[in-house]
Amino acid sequence: MVVITSNNSIVLRLIQKATENPSVETKGVMGKKALQKSLYFFNLKHNFFNFRWADYGPLSGEVQQIVQDLDYGKKIIITDIETKKPGIYIKNMKSTENPSDFSDFPSDLDSSIDEIVKFTAGKGPRDLELLASVHFWAQRQQDLSDEYTVEYCHEKLMELKPDARFTQSDVERSIGILEDNQFLKPIG
Repeated sequence: MVVITSNNSIVLRLIQKATENPSVETKGVMGKKALQKSLYFFNLKHNFFNFRWADYGPLSGEVQQIVQDLDYGKKIIITDIETKKPGIYIKNMKSTENPSDFSDFPSDLDSSIDEIVKFTAGKGPRDLELLASVHFWAQRQQDLSDEYTVEYCHEKLMELKPDARFTQSDVERSIGILEDNQFLKPIG
C-alpha cells in the first residue's frame, strides 16, 4: 500500500492514473516534459513542488529526481518510443503499481490528479510546453499588475525561447484554453 509521506507518491499516482486512463491513447505519460507540465498544473492548486523557468518552460528539479528514484526502485517502467524524427525518442512512463495500492491516497489529491490527466490527455509535449509557459508568464505579469496580455507573454517567449517559434496566435489560443479550464482568471 502506498502511504502519502512524500511527493514521490503524488508523482507515482499521476503516472499510475495516466497508465490506467482509457482516454489516453498511449498508456502512461508521454515524456518527461509532459510529466513536468502535468505536475506544474497540478501544483497550481496544491503547491507541493518548486518550479523555476528553464529551457522548456516551468521545470521542477525535484520531479526529475523523483522520476529517477521511481525508475530505479522499479515503481515505473520507462520505455523509448520513436518519434517521426529518426533517432529521436520520447520516454514513455508507466506505473507498475496496482491501483489498489493507492487506497489511502487523499481523495482531494486524487480528484485533482484526475482533472490534470483529463486536461493533458491528447495534448502533445509541445502543446503542454506552450500552455505551461504562457501560464507561467501570464501569472507573473498578473502578480505585478493585476492583468496579463497576449503581447507580454508572446514577447517573453520570443525572448527566452525563440527557437520554439511560438506565434502570437498560439499564445492567444493558449490563454483561451487556460481561461476555459480555470487556470487563469479572464481579464476584463
